[in-house]
Amino acid sequence: MSTPKTPKFTLGLIINPVAGLGGSVALKGSDGGATAKIAVHLGAEPKAQDRVATALAVLKGLPIDVITYPCEMGQWAAEQAGFAPQVLGSINSGESTPDDTEQAVKDLTEAGVDLILFAGGDGTARNVCRASSEGMAVLGIPAGVKIHSGVYAVTPKAAGEIVAMLVRGELVTLAPQEVR
Repeated sequence: MSTPKTPKFTLGLIINPVAGLGGSVALKGSDGGATAKIAVHLGAEPKAQDRVATALAVLKGLPIDVITYPCEMGQWAAEQAGFAPQVLGSINSGESTPDDTEQAVKDLTEAGVDLILFAGGDGTARNVCRASSEGMAVLGIPAGVKIHSGVYAVTPKAAGEIVAMLVRGELVTLAPQEVR
């Protein structure tokens, strides 16, 4: 007699690769392609990938399937963390945009993920909120300058710990939160 398999948790991953660029050079955010380019010109370095790596490190060894978007929108971070992600969609312009984030949310929802884990700031949270369906569980990894929305974990590591608790079936309350 075979033992029934425990179903894997399906994690949707989205990264806003320019989240937080403006803060390190006093631009109060990185919304808009021009602002991100100015921030890089002023010496800002992207931090979103590193913050996602911190969250994903907590999830190693857990029964998780990752579905994400190409390249810097999640694929690279998932692969670096040791996952073999399913990659959906495309980034039309070669650089991700808010429209790409919203399309990723729709595609991940359609793919049936259990949770969308996203990295960004309040602008990214607004994009995720605008595109997500009622009842879709989302959790933010703080990577932006302006983090006022209640959908974010306190730290990247805490985001990973919350996901790990969900995967293990530990007590976690899912509740609607404000997005600013």
